[in-house]
Amino acid sequence: MVLKRKHLQLILCIALISSIFAEDEKKSELKNVQVLSYTKKAEIMKFMKKSVTKELGVKCNYCHNIKDYASDEKEQKIVSREMMRMVKHINTTTMKPLGLHEVSCWVCHQGKKHPDHKC
Repeated sequence: MVLKRKHLQLILCIALISSIFAEDEKKSELKNVQVLSYTKKAEIMKFMKKSVTKELGVKCNYCHNIKDYASDEKEQKIVSREMMRMVKHINTTTMKPLGLHEVSCWVCHQGKKHPDHKC
């Protein structure tokens, strides 16, 4: 009985410690990220460099205050956020249910800041 109690206490202790570490992993080191699901700076930077900068033909400072990436002072950041929501919506409600390839910023922008409005 004593051995079982100690095992139970040990298991509960491990579970508690595991849940604390799991909560810490969920916390984001990023501030003011509203649309993208990334929690680590390296992940979001990789995504931005691989996708957004190429698909829109812009650099970070087009949307961001380089001294404060969390700032919403630039209108381009607000518009970009809404465009990302639109792309996510199109992919989840239309493309995925139809079994089609996901769309991205490239579909309309094709490497330009402003699309040609032919979409």
